[in-house]
Amino acid sequence: MTYSGKIGMKFKGNFTNIIILFILALAILLRANWYGNLRLSISNAETVSYIDSSRSPVLSWKSFAGQRLFTTNMLYKVANDKKKCPITAYSSPASGEEEYRDFQPCFDKIVLLQNFLAMFGWAFLAWTIAGLLKNPYTKIAIIVLIILFGFTPQIAEWDSILSPESLSLSMFAVTFAMLIKIAFRASESEGLFSTTSERLLLAVWLIIFLLWVFVRDVHLYAVATTLAMIAPLFLLKKFRGAKPLTIASAFLMLFFVIGFLSARDSLRATRTPLMNSLDEYIWPHPQRVEYFKGFGMPERSSPGYQEWADINAPKAFGLFLISHPGFIATTSWEQLYQFKSSFIQPYFYTPNVKHRDILLILGEIVHPETIAVYLIDLLLLISLSINALRHRSTFLLTWTWLALWYLAIAAVTLLLSFFGDTWGTRRHIFP
Repeated sequence: MTYSGKIGMKFKGNFTNIIILFILALAILLRANWYGNLRLSISNAETVSYIDSSRSPVLSWKSFAGQRLFTTNMLYKVANDKKKCPITAYSSPASGEEEYRDFQPCFDKIVLLQNFLAMFGWAFLAWTIAGLLKNPYTKIAIIVLIILFGFTPQIAEWDSILSPESLSLSMFAVTFAMLIKIAFRASESEGLFSTTSERLLLAVWLIIFLLWVFVRDVHLYAVATTLAMIAPLFLLKKFRGAKPLTIASAFLMLFFVIGFLSARDSLRATRTPLMNSLDEYIWPHPQRVEYFKGFGMPERSSPGYQEWADINAPKAFGLFLISHPGFIATTSWEQLYQFKSSFIQPYFYTPNVKHRDILLILGEIVHPETIAVYLIDLLLLISLSINALRHRSTFLLTWTWLALWYLAIAAVTLLLSFFGDTWGTRRHIFP
């Protein structure tokens, strides 16, 4: 290539980056103004439990094994004082209570952080993916699509709600963006994690990923999924000697155990959510009841039923799901409407949101209410995998691994959120 040709390509690349930065800056500016004051918030039936749980001492076992998890316990510490931090905007759509958002002292800091994290997370993910592509039009298309996905009301309005959905989405966007960076550096590097910057990137990702894990109980199984995705890499010589990756895997195993033990000790999963699932899926069906009696389950009215459930229900229900794929398939099929429903927040009125009707229409482009989304995802994954194996391209193989990781975590968390509690199902499966 001639010198002038290289100059031309460099100029073209810089010009594309300028356009991308302009789009991102404009989108963030609009996002910061579209939905009103970023400090406005609305609480719900679970908000008080996050406040109460956050009163546990920092880094105590109670911070992990309390009614709520470590990350939200740390965040809600800013709202511990009942006198200085009163709840003035409360909504309960299930009982017909819907309110306007309000400026609530202390809680304004929480939703401000949620909004900032959301804007950063989706912009960071868009920038990261675009940076790996060569075609300038594809780069711009990716930026626009991801920004539309994260900044339209279907997701953005959840950032005003005092519940874990916003953190679940935004922190995962950051986590995925950082993992993309790590995966491509690892695939292109001669010595895996041989530089300080690579090791630092891995360490930061590990911290953010674990903070995301301790937002919702169901995220814990993303750790097991990640370990399952990492394990085959050690069969390759390049990864086998990578000590930082081995150390990171050990940390993931450690925190999986911590998460499992803390969930068991807190009883947060069995006292209400899992009991609801047993009442819905097990007790009305004699054959399923017989299966659970194999684990020593007493009668529903027995005084020892709750004690049995606290210790044995998670294991029994988990093994039931694993050994009864037909139950998963038929139940999911019967309630397909849950998986394609509109996930627009039902908690607060939105008459003052600028151009909301237009924003909702734009959001429908990237949030279509159709089961076809799942089929399209599967077909895209199969196509990507076939092309990666056919061409043996490092670029495609890396994307295939990332896609498998992403969709495996999505499937696990979706199904466990759906079957793990029958109350508030749509809100639970939304992220």
